[in-house]
Amino acid sequence: MPRVKPLFPVVATPQVVPFLPSFSEATSAPKPELWEFTQATEAAEVPARHYANKLRPSLPWMDAAKVQFVVVRNALGCVLVAMVTNACFYSGNVFSLRPSCHQSRGELIMATLLWSTLSYCFIILVAHLPSMMNLQFIASPDRPPGLWFCAKKLLRGSGPYFIATLGLMLGLGLLVINTTLLTTLFPFKLHYYLGDLVNLVYTAGLTLVARRIYYQETCQGRERLGGLQNPRKIHQSPAASYRPPSIWQQYVINFPKTLPVALAGGYVQLVSDQRLLERGTIAIASFTVFSVVLKLALQEATRWYVLKHHVRSIRSMCVLVGVPTVLLDTQARIVMLGTQSNQVVVAGTFGMAVAEVALRAAKAAFVKWHVRHREEAVELEAQQLAVQSCGPALETEVASLRMKFKLWQQQVLAFHSAELTADMYAEYIAIGCSQSILFWYAGHAFYPTLQLGGDAGDAVSGTKAAWWRFTQVAMLGFQFAVEIGVDYVCVALEMAAGLPFDHLHDLGAFLAALFMTLAVLNINISATIYLT
Repeated sequence: MPRVKPLFPVVATPQVVPFLPSFSEATSAPKPELWEFTQATEAAEVPARHYANKLRPSLPWMDAAKVQFVVVRNALGCVLVAMVTNACFYSGNVFSLRPSCHQSRGELIMATLLWSTLSYCFIILVAHLPSMMNLQFIASPDRPPGLWFCAKKLLRGSGPYFIATLGLMLGLGLLVINTTLLTTLFPFKLHYYLGDLVNLVYTAGLTLVARRIYYQETCQGRERLGGLQNPRKIHQSPAASYRPPSIWQQYVINFPKTLPVALAGGYVQLVSDQRLLERGTIAIASFTVFSVVLKLALQEATRWYVLKHHVRSIRSMCVLVGVPTVLLDTQARIVMLGTQSNQVVVAGTFGMAVAEVALRAAKAAFVKWHVRHREEAVELEAQQLAVQSCGPALETEVASLRMKFKLWQQQVLAFHSAELTADMYAEYIAIGCSQSILFWYAGHAFYPTLQLGGDAGDAVSGTKAAWWRFTQVAMLGFQFAVEIGVDYVCVALEMAAGLPFDHLHDLGAFLAALFMTLAVLNINISATIYLT
C-alpha cells in the first residue's frame, strides 16, 4: 500500500488560502552541524512534552480564573442594568408621587408602556456602540473613536425617531386605557404586541442612522463604496454617493425581527396563564423539567443549523444560543423560587449545580468522541483513496479531505465554546432577573401571578416584608457564589480537554452588550406580560 503523505498548507478550495508560506519556502536549508544539533534538541524535548501533556489537566486553573473573571464582570453589569430597569417599571407613574400598588390600573399600564419604550431605545442604542467603536472615522483616522463620541453621533441622529416612537407609544397607551383593550381584550395582552410594533420604529430609524454614519463618515464605509484605499486621503475625495432607504422601507426590512420578541412574549403569557405558583409542587417540578428539556432541544436544533449552514461567526452562535436560554432559564427560576422556602432553594441550587457539572462534562465527552470518530472516518477514507489511486492527485485529494476535517473540527469546537459561553451568561442573568422580579413584584396587587404561597406569601404581605426582601438579596448572592464555583471548575476541566475560550477576550464588549440587551428585554417582557 503506498504511503499517503499529507501536504500542508494546501488550497483545497478558492476560499481556503494559507495565511503564511510554509517553513520550507520561507527559509533556506540549515547547515549540517546545525541540523544535527536541532535533531538532538528535539529528541531531548520529546519526554518533556509527553510529561507536560500528562500534567495539562492541572495547568489551566489560572486561565480558567481569567475567563471566569471576564464572564462574571460582564454578567454583573448586565444584572445591575436589569435591576435598575425593573425598579423603573415598578415605580410606575413617577409623577403621581404614589407607590405603584396605589396607582390605578390604567395609570400603571400607561407608565409600563412608556417605560418599555424608554428602556428599549436606551438598550438598542447601547447595543450599537461596540461595533461602532471598532470603526475608523475619516475625521480622525489614526485615533480609535471613544464611547461618548459614538454615543453622541447616534443620539444626535436618532433623536427624531425616538420622539416619534415615544409619541406613538403614548397614543397606544391612550388607546388601551380608553377601549376594550383594557377590559374584555386585556387577557390577550394585545398592548404588548402592539407596543412591539411601535418600538420597531426606533429600531428602523437607528439602523438608518448607523448605516449613514458608516458609509459617509468612516473609512471602511467609503472604501466599500469605492473610495480611495488610503484612509489618510479619503477625506480629500468627493463624498461617495449613498442612497439610504426610506424609514418605511427600513421598517419593512426589520419587521421579521419582531417575531422573536412576539414569540418570547407568547411563551411568558402562556406560563403566566397557567398560574403555576398556585398549582403545587408537582406542577412546578414538571415545568422545570420541561424548561430544561426545551432548552436542550433548542440548543441541539441550533447546533444542527450551525453545522448545516456552515455558520462560522462566534457572534452569531452566541446570539442563537443565548436568546432562548435567557428567557427559558428566567421563567423556570421564577416558578421554582415562587413557592419554596430558603432551605428548599439552597438544596435546589446545589442540585442544579451538580446537574450542570454532569451535563457539561457529558457534553464535553460527547464532543471529543464525535471529533475522534470523525477523524477516524477521515483517515479510513484516506487509506481507501490510497488503495485506489496514487500520485500528485492523490496527495492533493487527501490533503483537501483533511483540510475539510480541520475546518469542521474548528466549527464544532467553536460552537461548543459559544454554547458554553452563552450558557454561563444566561445563568447569571436568569438568576438576577428572576430574583429582581420577585423582589419587586411579589405581593403587588396588579401582579397576582407572582403572588407567593405559604409562609413566603404571608411574609411579603405582612410586617416582615423588609426582612423577606433582605433574604432574597442574600439568596441572590448565594446563588451567584455557587454558580461562580461551578463555572470555574467546569471551565478549567473544559480548557484541559482542549476546548477554546480565546474568543472571550476578543468579544468581551460584544458579549456584554448582547446579554445586557437580553436582560433588559427580559425585564420588559416579564413586567408587561405579568401585569394583570
